[in-house]
Amino acid sequence: MLGLAQIIDDFDLTFDPGDPRNGSLYVGTARAGGSTLDLAATLAALRAAALWSPEPTKTIPDAHRPAYKEQLVLVDVAEFGGATGFIIVRCDHPKFPSDGERWAAWRAFFTHRAGASAGSRD
Repeated sequence: MLGLAQIIDDFDLTFDPGDPRNGSLYVGTARAGGSTLDLAATLAALRAAALWSPEPTKTIPDAHRPAYKEQLVLVDVAEFGGATGFIIVRCDHPKFPSDGERWAAWRAFFTHRAGASAGSRD
């Protein structure tokens, strides 16, 4: 089971700054490389499914990683594809709470697109 510090340290976490329903939801690929996830195609599919805004994406910058560790609370994580796969992460933040219905839609989207989740906090 991945913990918050490991997720923030070991993954590039991409988020949608344009849709409040995606607050504190992240798509993560291993910083060490090796992920087979086509992030651009995945985000295009999320947009087509109305699960991601048209706004430019953002990724947590290295300089902000310590603050994210202090301010986020890990709610759930799902792993897809093992070591060469990716994760999706649901956290809560006082200013950017996550939306349970949107998280369920993300889980369904990624499970359908990438297969069954390898692990989850649920």
